[in-house]
Amino acid sequence: MSKVALITNISGQDGSYLAELLLKKGYTVHGIIPHNPVLNNKSVSDDLHAGHPEFHIHHFDHTEISNPGRLLALIRPDEIYNLDITSGTVTHATLPGAGISALRMLEAIRSQGLEHTTRYYHASSSALYGLVNGMSINDMVTLNVPSANRVAQISDFWTAVNYRETFGMFACNGILFNHESPRRSESFVTRKITRGLANITQGLEKCLYLGNLNALRDWGHARDYVKMQWLMLQQEKPEDFVIATGIQFTVRQFVTFAALELGIKLRFVGKGIEEKGVIAAIISPVAAALKVGDVIVEVDPRYIRPAEVSKASVNPSKARRQLGWAPETSLQDLVIEMVQADLAFAKKAARLKLYG
Repeated sequence: MSKVALITNISGQDGSYLAELLLKKGYTVHGIIPHNPVLNNKSVSDDLHAGHPEFHIHHFDHTEISNPGRLLALIRPDEIYNLDITSGTVTHATLPGAGISALRMLEAIRSQGLEHTTRYYHASSSALYGLVNGMSINDMVTLNVPSANRVAQISDFWTAVNYRETFGMFACNGILFNHESPRRSESFVTRKITRGLANITQGLEKCLYLGNLNALRDWGHARDYVKMQWLMLQQEKPEDFVIATGIQFTVRQFVTFAALELGIKLRFVGKGIEEKGVIAAIISPVAAALKVGDVIVEVDPRYIRPAEVSKASVNPSKARRQLGWAPETSLQDLVIEMVQADLAFAKKAARLKLYG
């Protein structure tokens, strides 16, 4: 019989890639989507549902999310991937009960008598480290919570550790650093960059406004990271792992890579909030509507975070050593994939605007 997996927030970036991976491996996949159209990526989940009879969607309202036991009793999953880490950042005004906390899910596992058969993965965030300027992050360091909205996330992390040590459950945390894809929400800087520059080439926008261009980030592809999540649940013993590439780039470099894919060579002039990205050369017909000397990138002080994590060295060697995992996608290839996806949307939007 095939394994049964349950994925929370399956309409998100990670959930959709993980569902595709597990379906290819022969799993029966169940996914939870909250009743919130703003957060749903319906096109991905609908496509999966249409193409795979072993793919099942469950729409939960906030009262059902608070008690997942009934669903566990129905499907009795071998593996649970709790990917919704929004519970620590949303407010009651935005989405009550947005995520299933580690405590709720682990207690539901125990209440259904699944504590010795079901393996649990919890998606933790690199934001748990707080302000880590200059720090070399290994697999476990003292967690530093910079603000109250991370309290739920750090609670989930230690809850999974506690249930593992106290009840002998297979529960583990994946501490995920930045991972991107064409499915990334447009509220994240990477999609803002690729979408914005693509729109500029098609005349839909004039300029891309960003914050700290010197900020360093460790960016990987979400498709690679979900493989790591699956590998964590295939081990003999549950452990926590850092998921990262170990390589950093600045926001400025990401912008430069994205512009090059669109046929634009940028020259950055000025410093701090006066820095601007100026077109130095046009090397592709994609950007033919633009001209050398155009300013298409500017710094807007409103987007500069007061507590910016500008430098953090991440060491994912434990994942490489114990799981044999390494990212397969370079940042340049990731940028190409994102830019091409956003360029296709921008061209379509430009045609609609032109022809009504």
